[in-house]
Amino acid sequence: MKYIKKHSDLSPHQRYQLEVLFLFALGAFLFFTYYLIIEKLRWPILDYQWYFFAPWIAFYIIYSLFTRGRIKAAEKINPRHRHLLYWVLFGLTLISLRLQPSNLNHLRSFDIMFVVFSIFLADSYWDFKRIKFFKN
Repeated sequence: MKYIKKHSDLSPHQRYQLEVLFLFALGAFLFFTYYLIIEKLRWPILDYQWYFFAPWIAFYIIYSLFTRGRIKAAEKINPRHRHLLYWVLFGLTLISLRLQPSNLNHLRSFDIMFVVFSIFLADSYWDFKRIKFFKN
């Protein structure tokens, strides 16, 4: 099976794409576990959600930006048209989240985590330097 690449054999851009996905999945799994522990202890999740979320999202943003910073311009991969699909799904998801009636028991931390993940995911597939708006 010589066609399977190891994590160390991937380009920095491909590693960035995978780390954005896997870190979000790890964060969601850890948050779910944390939620179950808080629920079992019968503590108010709306107050305690931020004790997990704030350090996790800070780590996620700093690590993703560090990984993104190691990508050289020559190593960027042409995203083709997949990035458009991610932005459309991101927009539809945000609209659907805002159209739903919200009660006070809604966990905003997971919504924020999803928004940050979606921005990094779209960034990993979109070449922002080609947009005329960002050019000087």
